[in-house]
Amino acid sequence: MTLVETLAALAAVIGAGLGVFGLLAPSRAAALVKLQALPGLGGFAEFRATYGGFFLGLHAAFLIALFLGAGVIGAAGVLCLGWGGVAAGRALSMLADKGEGTRTQFNAISLVFEALIALAFAGPVYAFVTG
Repeated sequence: MTLVETLAALAAVIGAGLGVFGLLAPSRAAALVKLQALPGLGGFAEFRATYGGFFLGLHAAFLIALFLGAGVIGAAGVLCLGWGGVAAGRALSMLADKGEGTRTQFNAISLVFEALIALAFAGPVYAFVTG
């Protein structure tokens, strides 16, 4: 496995781990992202589905593709754009939502984390394109 594949695999393990966390501890996942899951209104199901199942499934798909040697570039591209979109959305919020208290240390650290994960998935795509 190359260095860029190893970094992308590490990013996928982190993403899958976040998914497991969301599945098993939706109230703690909600607190991690500064949201509130409303009991009795399906809030915990939403966190288990999106922060849990979606995160786990998407990142597991990349790991399966990597270890089977099939579709790695496509899977890496999807995850790169997904995490990049998350980082872009957070950056836009920090710039545009001035009165909403979005310029916080939490958001700054999260933005760096999300951008680094996106870059880790960009590695295999870049290596493929540049030959």
